[in-house]
Amino acid sequence: MILDRLFVLFLVLLFTKVSLPRVVFPPRALDLDWPQNCGVAYFQPSIYAKVVAGTEARPHSWPWQVSLQVRSTSGDKFVHVCGGTLIHKRWVLTAAHCFQKGQAEDVTNWRIILGKHNLNHLEPAQRSYQVKRIYQHEHFNYPQINDLEYDIALVKPVGDIMANRFIHYACLPKRDSFLHPGYSCWVTGWGGTRGGKENFTLSEVLNQANLPVIDFNTCHLKKFWGNKVQSSMLCAGYEDTAYSPAACQGDSGGPLLCQVRRDIWEVHGVVSFGPVGCQVQNKPTVFTRTSAYIPWIEAIRIRDFFL
Repeated sequence: MILDRLFVLFLVLLFTKVSLPRVVFPPRALDLDWPQNCGVAYFQPSIYAKVVAGTEARPHSWPWQVSLQVRSTSGDKFVHVCGGTLIHKRWVLTAAHCFQKGQAEDVTNWRIILGKHNLNHLEPAQRSYQVKRIYQHEHFNYPQINDLEYDIALVKPVGDIMANRFIHYACLPKRDSFLHPGYSCWVTGWGGTRGGKENFTLSEVLNQANLPVIDFNTCHLKKFWGNKVQSSMLCAGYEDTAYSPAACQGDSGGPLLCQVRRDIWEVHGVVSFGPVGCQVQNKPTVFTRTSAYIPWIEAIRIRDFFL
């Protein structure tokens, strides 16, 4: 009897075309969880004096400033090689050319230092992080090709870098956004302050310099950088001015920071190259334009997510 009833029920469902409702789960986009409170420093930088020459920064007023350090050849200490910018608890933005020497791609030779002001002293606020992975842009081919396009890299620490009063994240600009010529930005780093390859020494303390954005067409002129400058780059500095401030050796990979909203700092550039001697008339500092590489940054984060 029971089997007969089940058979009848099956026939009813079959001929009346009754079907169970389908439950559709929409695909979930990967949450890249960019920090919502980025670009605000607990200790405000001293920028309102409009300093033309580079000067010592207020300690910890650029809390996203990174010192990328490599193990010395003797293996008993680490030395500063490049700057970088903390943009997320798991990501540091820097230049690809920082990792072009010998065993530099070996992550065990590198460390990330944050909360730093004086390079030569151990400071209470400083934190050190081991490196887990280094991602250079796949199209960066310098020095095999004498071209510094695609000079961008991402460095992932072993553990999360949590924010505090001395360590924080800078904001990224919107994709393909541009700054108008003359826009006031700031470069920061421990690079040399006297320029030149002879007797080069790093600055002991973190320095800052005000650099206005230079129009791309101007920077593309022969008396500036000519064809060495691509549309994915950004020039900042002073026109027709001798001994004007500029980034120098040791500043590579560090940020060009621009305040686009009230008290919000965005990293619009990554220090890429400049002239020998650093301070040369009509040879401004050239930066990788961050907004040109937002899709690449997001693609690397997604790729790394699945490793």
